[in-house]
Amino acid sequence: VAIAKFAWHNRERLGLLRVRDNAIVLHAMRWPDEIRDPAELAPKKTELDEDEIEQAVQLAESMTIDDISGFR
Repeated sequence: VAIAKFAWHNRERLGLLRVRDNAIVLHAMRWPDEIRDPAELAPKKTELDEDEIEQAVQLAESMTIDDISGFR
């Protein structure tokens, strides 16, 4: 294992280099100000009535197919 300094997006960063499965892997280390709070990513609460939920389920079912043999 080695600590490395590298440039990414015009910024110098610290990383951890290690050998894994016959390859050299670089793990970028982040500073605390670069990590967002997961609470920021949570969707906002919305009010839905039963008709909207039923329409969403019908839309999903209408777009679903059982025979996927035509796809590659």
